[in-house]
Amino acid sequence: MKGLEEELEEEGISYLGGTDPADNTLNSFNLPFEPDPAVAAVYLTRNEGCLFIATNEDSTYPTNGGLLPGAGSISAPLRYSLKRDPVSTGKPHATMLDCVKAKHNYDPKKTLMIGDRLDTDIQFGKNGGLDTLLVLSGVTHLSDISGPDASPVIPDYVVNSLGDFAVLAKGNSA
Repeated sequence: MKGLEEELEEEGISYLGGTDPADNTLNSFNLPFEPDPAVAAVYLTRNEGCLFIATNEDSTYPTNGGLLPGAGSISAPLRYSLKRDPVSTGKPHATMLDCVKAKHNYDPKKTLMIGDRLDTDIQFGKNGGLDTLLVLSGVTHLSDISGPDASPVIPDYVVNSLGDFAVLAKGNSA
């Protein structure tokens, strides 16, 4: 959580609390997984003006030991108990792309969004008018983009791994 506060400070964004559970609740994913949504829900319920911010809405978080609940799953109990949605600052929402645009001068037509999640990474690229590359070494499988149950979010390109992309990119630059 301290890292998130440092990022906010670096960008000149004012905030209250963060690591102090008595102020605002910054919902993100941290290991070890020890959320305390009950404490946050009580505070947020009593303070309607308090911001409820989620760093992302990922349902899962991949680890070497398997999938763990992601920030979206962690914020779900708060969302339902508070009857309001968090302000999501992560992919696929425009907030993150707006920050990238403000900090970096880039041409969207020459920019490729690479990711392993359809609902966050690839959707983020699509929302921003970027070409997208799905890497199948993460949480998404080929069956998620083909067949009768395919996602409506379809990437422009698909590779099995970043290594495959590197080989293709090197071949095109020669």
